[in-house]
Amino acid sequence: MARAIDVARYILEHRNARDHMTTAFALQKLLYYCQSWMLVAKGVTLFPDDIRAWQHGPVVVSVYPYCRGRHYVFPREIPEGHADALSLDERAVVDRILAMYDDSDDGSLGDGLERTSHRERPWADANPNGIITPDSMLDFYSQVQADPDSDHAAPVPDLANVADRTFVSGEEADWLSSMISD
Repeated sequence: MARAIDVARYILEHRNARDHMTTAFALQKLLYYCQSWMLVAKGVTLFPDDIRAWQHGPVVVSVYPYCRGRHYVFPREIPEGHADALSLDERAVVDRILAMYDDSDDGSLGDGLERTSHRERPWADANPNGIITPDSMLDFYSQVQADPDSDHAAPVPDLANVADRTFVSGEEADWLSSMISD
C-alpha cells in the first residue's frame, strides 16, 4: 500500500506532465477525493494516513509539512514520496479522479474543491479537526456513485473499468429485488 506522500508525489508528477501547476491547497483536496473514490472503486484505502476536517477542508496531516508555506507544490518538494509505489490499479483510479479536473483553472482548483467538500457529509459531519473516517467517505460516495443525481457537489468519476464493485441506485435495487422475489 502506498503512503499519502507517495500518492501526493504521483498526483504532482501526473499534473506536471499535463502542464498543470498544483497549489498546496488543491493537493490536499485531491488526496481526499482520490482516497474517497478508491474506497468506492476497490473497497480499500489508497493510503493509511488520516484525513482531518480542518477549517478549509480535508487535510492529510502527514503531507501538510510539504505544503506548509507554499502556494504551489512541485514533485521535487516531496523527495521521500515515490510515485512508483502505487500499483497499476491504484494509478488507474487516481488517473480517473485527476482527469475530472484537467480543464480546471490551476489557481482556483483548491478553492473550488474546498467549496465542494464543505457541501458534502464526510467533511460536514466530522468534528472540527477530527478524522474524516474511511467509513464515512465510503458510505457517502458509494451512494453518490450509485445515484449520481442525488444531492452532492463532487463530480462523479467513471469507475466502470477500474472498480471491483457494482453500483445500483435504490430504484434499480428495488427492481432487482422484485425480479428475484417473483
